[in-house]
Amino acid sequence: MTILLSKCCLCLGDKCVVEEHLESQITLKMLTDYTGYSPSHFSMLFKQKTGQSPLSYFNLLKIQQACFMLDKTNMKVNQISAKLGINDAYYFSRLFCKIMGMSPKEYRAKKKG
Repeated sequence: MTILLSKCCLCLGDKCVVEEHLESQITLKMLTDYTGYSPSHFSMLFKQKTGQSPLSYFNLLKIQQACFMLDKTNMKVNQISAKLGINDAYYFSRLFCKIMGMSPKEYRAKKKG
């Protein structure tokens, strides 16, 4: 299996996960069903390549997309959260803060200010 990574994309073999699943919830089982590896083996290979677990990396991609949406749209935070497949806006805000070091609202205000 080839794992190709970039700042906005995760490809497994010839399929890009971002293009197909960024706006939905993804599980380790979905990734391992696609690759044919066991969850533990896939996680080990992925962590060797990226330094992160598959789901942590996928969350990072979602937050990068959220930053783009905060920069380029007037969508509300709860709309962005829902668009990215995170139905709990409070959880989304905590995840965003954990990764970016500030809330989505602070991020938007800082970018516009």
